[in-house]
Amino acid sequence: MRFWLAGMLLAVVPQYGGQNAQATNPDSTVAILNHKVCGGDTIAAQAPQLLQGYGSGGFTIATANPAAQAFFDNGMQLGAAFAHTASIAAFQEASRLDPQCAMCIWGEAWASGPTINYGIERADAEKLAAMLVRAEKLAAGGPAKERDLIAALKLRYQTSGKPGSANLAFARAMNALAAAAPTDDALATLAADAWLITGFDQKDWHPDVNRSIGMLQTVLARDPDYTPAIHFYIHATEAAGVPERATPFADRLARLAPNASHLVHMPSHTYYRIGRYQDAADANVRAVALGIQNAKRLGMPLPDGVWDLPYHAHNVHFGVGGALMSGDAKSALALSTPLVTIAAKRDRGDVFQQMVAGMGYFAEGRFAEPAAVLALPEPKLPYMKAFWRYARGEAQARLGNASAVRTEASLIPWTIREEAKDSDRAAGIKLARIARLVLTGRAAMLENRPAEALKAFRKAAAYQEDKRLEDFSDPPLWWYPVRRSIAEARLASGDAAGALADSNAALAMRPLDPVTLSVRARAQAALGNSVAARDDRRTAFRTWRGSASAFSPALI
Repeated sequence: MRFWLAGMLLAVVPQYGGQNAQATNPDSTVAILNHKVCGGDTIAAQAPQLLQGYGSGGFTIATANPAAQAFFDNGMQLGAAFAHTASIAAFQEASRLDPQCAMCIWGEAWASGPTINYGIERADAEKLAAMLVRAEKLAAGGPAKERDLIAALKLRYQTSGKPGSANLAFARAMNALAAAAPTDDALATLAADAWLITGFDQKDWHPDVNRSIGMLQTVLARDPDYTPAIHFYIHATEAAGVPERATPFADRLARLAPNASHLVHMPSHTYYRIGRYQDAADANVRAVALGIQNAKRLGMPLPDGVWDLPYHAHNVHFGVGGALMSGDAKSALALSTPLVTIAAKRDRGDVFQQMVAGMGYFAEGRFAEPAAVLALPEPKLPYMKAFWRYARGEAQARLGNASAVRTEASLIPWTIREEAKDSDRAAGIKLARIARLVLTGRAAMLENRPAEALKAFRKAAAYQEDKRLEDFSDPPLWWYPVRRSIAEARLASGDAAGALADSNAALAMRPLDPVTLSVRARAQAALGNSVAARDDRRTAFRTWRGSASAFSPALI
């Protein structure tokens, strides 16, 4: 199962957040943590306002104040769109408008709690439990549904028992409520989300995630436009390894929630996993543009201020990842250049932040003018230095300068001793080693030494295909399947059958990768499979958006 740490939405600059940082709403009772899977959207505006274009959600509550009802519904919409801080602000405004509204308090407690991305601290759980005691008192004598929802949410914030037991108790309670009201889409989606959280918390995730998928499929069969269900269905199907099931819903989500940057981004999770890399890139280009608009609306100083939005780095990272796979140099550079520019200035940053910045350097190396790549300033942080070296090596490979490629490879250290206490250090070292080995293979291919290249690429692939690295982030931290380079080296060695086998293995990792398809087409042709070769070649050139130079054997 993938725990997509890139989706922590970590800002690449330390003062703008980090893996363990908190983005706190000063008006909220709890802090909003950064996110493990795929995180938040806007932060709250200064003055309370209903935010439109965030999708569907909400249900009728016991209030005589129409404005309080409107803000409650908006809070549910924003929360389901992972606009956590804005969601809390909406519920707080609903409570201000109707101080007797029990569900308005429930909403704030719900939006302040754990998600598939993060848990909460014990002290925060205690605060939220106290909030629900107030809600419970206000709900006495009110609708049974509201009393039941408050009682269920109280279970989530109990602080006794084993880790995860509170989330499991909440999931079971919500499951019972959904079963008792089988046509209530809101209850079913809340329950499905709760099962996802419990599933993502344990090794044997299959029962809970599959239960969530079944509930969401029932909701979407009734209402295929219900955006909260679409959001969680994309996550659940990706986790279960069946992302294609979400395709028809992913295709409609951006239209249904046009102002929700996170929901505009969400289809890219499906698209990347099924091989629609350009669509993944395009979704994130739009999400990034929405983020910049939000930064302007919120008065954040540009260009650097937008990185304070906790989702922004993830959208950039994902967009660059998709564009690298589709060959879309324009999108890749539009997203990567600001990332590299701001990252290079920093003298502090954890390993994960540096690895996210690495995707920007990968794009620069592959797509920017070689002279511009070679003029990039040397960053200060050790892992980013490795990825900067890789970018320079890729630029030299495009120039055909094998000696310079070897030089850049040799300057990437085999191990990096800084950040010894960082839990992500092992992943960072593997990524740097892949970079070094890939450049070594590039140089050997330029020198027509496919056997030497094969040795380097195989070592690189072994690091990449370690599940602990390949499943470490979404998109994967290394930008392409190195096994396609193995296939190219085997083809250059005259081993067409081996090249075909490795091409197939690469396509299992990255479906419909145009560059891998081009390698497989040549392997099929060498084996006399002319029809298969033609089909692969057509698909490769139809889906590739970049220069044909990327199909050069030394660059594959």
